[in-house]
Amino acid sequence: MAAHPGEDSSLPLTEASPGSPGPGEEAGSEELPMVFLCAGCKRPVGDTLGWEFNDEDTNCILLKNVTLNVSVDKEQKLSSRAGEYGCMLETLFCTGCNMTLGSIYRCTPRHLDYKRDLFCLNVDALESYTLGSSEQKAEIDEEPLTLESRASLEESLGRAETILKALEQRLSVVESSFASLHNIG
Repeated sequence: MAAHPGEDSSLPLTEASPGSPGPGEEAGSEELPMVFLCAGCKRPVGDTLGWEFNDEDTNCILLKNVTLNVSVDKEQKLSSRAGEYGCMLETLFCTGCNMTLGSIYRCTPRHLDYKRDLFCLNVDALESYTLGSSEQKAEIDEEPLTLESRASLEESLGRAETILKALEQRLSVVESSFASLHNIG
């Protein structure tokens, strides 16, 4: 992970940034991957596999790549943020709900070169999901399907099919009786 000197690598969106131990974790434990979602329509817009770092000053995370759910407005604008004089930006939008997600810095002064051509996503426009964080598990009280239980199940299905065919024949006889009574009367 590239970290800009002087930048804090904690991620306000989640408890810890990828690659740094979070609360209750030991250094060296493997960090689970995260998916970043548009806060508006919940479409995935990126993940920690494209992670570069986060910028506390602008409340953004910077990614090397994003999903096709992110569109780039090719109209370049000058940044109006303090300390970003001379920065040319392209705005990032969600293709699903058209929510503004952040920007790409296309032209920067030397002190902001580390942001150039990275997807700078505003944390307030995102939600996240940590893969493997699901805690609810399916309860399986039944025994697994084995060859013996499958044979028994197939036998039961065969008996049910025979009974249904017999009932179908009886119903057909009853229906034809009603039809003949209706035609007589």
